[in-house]
Amino acid sequence: MSLAAETRDAVRERPYLLSALRAGVVNYTAAAESLDVEGDTDSVATALRRFADDLPDLTTEDRDATVRMRSGVGLAGEDVEASPDDDRVVTVGGVEMVAAEGPMTALIATGDVDARALSAAVDRLAAEDVLVDAAGVADGELVVVVPRRQGATALRLVEESLHEVVR
Repeated sequence: MSLAAETRDAVRERPYLLSALRAGVVNYTAAAESLDVEGDTDSVATALRRFADDLPDLTTEDRDATVRMRSGVGLAGEDVEASPDDDRVVTVGGVEMVAAEGPMTALIATGDVDARALSAAVDRLAAEDVLVDAAGVADGELVVVVPRRQGATALRLVEESLHEVVR
């Protein structure tokens, strides 16, 4: 494998570095030193520069979605005793979060949402140290479950994140 191909593969293993290259905010020498690529630093840095030149610029888009907050969400069988009448907020791998007097809050975005929008929301929440207990997206609905006390902050952050979804 060539040095250039090895460098591209190493970058693809680090999505944050790929985004930084697309955004044009990389110190190529420092990035080259951080990669586990055999070759001298200058050669790897040159491969990074060439790879960055071939990448599309990082762009974002505003998503048309409405975000609402749903309090009282809990883990079925652990936080709350769920009944068939309870509203299932999100189910992942057979684990259900239901709206039934639980200790968490769900942020539910409906509209132009997909996996990229979910990624933007979760990354934004992580940047602000908001714990995400569960998250999912399907069929025009995005759900993020957070501790109740962080609900209002999370609502604002999810709304903001939907204005800057990376394409």
